[in-house]
Amino acid sequence: MKRLAAVIVLGLFVVVGSAAAEIAATVKGPYDPAVDGWKQVQAAASRAATDGKRVLVVVGGNWCPWCRALDRLMTEDGALRSEVAAHYELVHLNYSKENKNPNAMARLGNPDKLGFPSFVVLSPQLAVLHTQDSGSFETGDSKKPGHDPAKLIAFLKKWEK
Repeated sequence: MKRLAAVIVLGLFVVVGSAAAEIAATVKGPYDPAVDGWKQVQAAASRAATDGKRVLVVVGGNWCPWCRALDRLMTEDGALRSEVAAHYELVHLNYSKENKNPNAMARLGNPDKLGFPSFVVLSPQLAVLHTQDSGSFETGDSKKPGHDPAKLIAFLKKWEK
């Protein structure tokens, strides 16, 4: 009887694990593992030079709930969206098991070591001006977890051109 129960439990782990992996693989988001991250950053820097902006690189992946929540906030909060659009070329730099973008990570000072999501502010000439984890932008409110738009806007204003 114990063996049967163990086999059933093991079977459930396999089924649940497979379903979770399948769901994670189908999550759509702003991070594209098929894109060469450094080319993506270079293209943004070229646009930034033309438009008199800086580059804001958000490092993360579609597998990361905090990364998807941050993207949703940056899309839905009007003031935050406006601040980014006015002063930055935004890049969602993918880091996932499919593509860790090692070239881009190395050139940006390995922001993946800070956790996800993390931020890198670049000049249009691709100089790293600042690297930041996202922990300091959290609300700190267990009833409303996530990132605080006011903290993010203050950060962005500090580094805008």
